Amino acid sequence: MNKSDTLKDILQSKMSNQLFYNENLITIRNPEVRQVFTQMRDDETRSIVKLQKNVQKLDAAPNLITKIFPSKARY
Repeated sequence: MNKSDTLKDILQSKMSNQLFYNENLITIRNPEVRQVFTQMRDDETRSIVKLQKNVQKLDAAPNLITKIFPSKARY
């Protein structure tokens, strides 16, 4: 399994978590619990966006410029 596949697995897990929070926000009545679930869902959303960008970078075919000047890994 390569790095891209690992990130895709993590991405799938985070998307499942986000769906869980969204589905439960519909039925939660306690405002404090709703706030916690909303914050957790928003955290997952931000994480999903970052992971999607990383997967796109890894899946992009390297061109001549990136072979000559490789970018530093950012985590």
